[in-house]
Amino acid sequence: MSVIRRLTERRSLPSSIDPYQITARPFFPNYSGEIVTELTAFASTAVMAAVSLLADSVATMPLELTRQRAGRVEKLPTPSVLIKPNAHQTMFEFVHQAMLSLAIHGCAYIYAPRRAGELPSEMRVLHPNLVKKTVMSDDGSSYVYSIDGNDYTGKDIRAIHWILLPNQVRAVSPLEAMRNTIGIGLAMDRFLSQFYGEGATPSSVLETEATITPEQAQVLRDTWSDAHTRRRRPAVLTGGLKWKSITTSAADSQMLEHREAIVRDIARAYRIPIHMINGSGGNSQTYQNIESAGTNFVRYTLLPFMRRIEDAISEMLPVTQHVRFNADEFMRADLITRVRAQQVQIMSGTMSPNEARQQENREPYEGGDQFVIGIAGSPLSGIEGDVDKPIIGIDAIPPER
Repeated sequence: MSVIRRLTERRSLPSSIDPYQITARPFFPNYSGEIVTELTAFASTAVMAAVSLLADSVATMPLELTRQRAGRVEKLPTPSVLIKPNAHQTMFEFVHQAMLSLAIHGCAYIYAPRRAGELPSEMRVLHPNLVKKTVMSDDGSSYVYSIDGNDYTGKDIRAIHWILLPNQVRAVSPLEAMRNTIGIGLAMDRFLSQFYGEGATPSSVLETEATITPEQAQVLRDTWSDAHTRRRRPAVLTGGLKWKSITTSAADSQMLEHREAIVRDIARAYRIPIHMINGSGGNSQTYQNIESAGTNFVRYTLLPFMRRIEDAISEMLPVTQHVRFNADEFMRADLITRVRAQQVQIMSGTMSPNEARQQENREPYEGGDQFVIGIAGSPLSGIEGDVDKPIIGIDAIPPER
């Protein structure tokens, strides 16, 4: 085969063929025949519930700034850029957009211009489609991103990826990977909308072997409707008339099961417990394991996203500073469990009374920063000024409140 013939055969392929080898049909990059984009995907309630749950959960967590000095982690006042990252967004909206980009496109790009050793002047989440090209710089120290015809280095752009394969510059997009699953759900919604919207299927039919005129057929239909609509009177049929009910097929009756299976597939892809997006089937939950499922949701679903965003923002800060999401509210137990846990920690000397009061959003009291020990079998410790019992002491630098 000549080179010219090979080139001709390659050019004869549709230009819309996708790299996943799913289909080569133009404008329909999945078997369902539906166009799946970031906008049409939100027509699927399962996708909207899963993506918004991830974005809302992470965005509601407070973002705290800390500094490590002399082996001790100190909490620092929150700078203005971590309160209002730009002129148009709050920190909630900024993190929410970053999570949406990660959950839909598998990557998020943050524009944060800064000088060495200083905080960023602002932070903005860029749409992944704006990043046209990503290449390695000449010295191999960072990537160069082409945006609107301008090149930006890693000093100004920070990329966050969800699933990034080796030697790849952009992560796998969940929207691309699940477009068949999402497309099937959209196709079902379209079919049901047309089925009930057009209303072309009658509820029943009157059959007869005799030949009747259109006027007679209309009289029969109207007479039947007037006699039996919203009534359950006995029907009297003469002249060989037969009444037949029209029911949906077995495939139509199982559509609800197929729709629930799609919800489970989407929840599985995002590692979200099915009950958290109001799905049915697939697992059973009781009160006891639903509470533990909430902890597992933070640990196995939210925590990886939190770490990615924390690392990305921390790289924009001075070397000794680091940010972290405070997930205490998600892991928060009921009141009696918290009180018992705090009591044990106070009596064992691992927590001061004021630290326990801080967890409950209560004001500290004088002398509450001192530690005591009251465990059975251990020597009791006292507080400052008590000459009978030795004191353990207080933090070298009391926790900031």
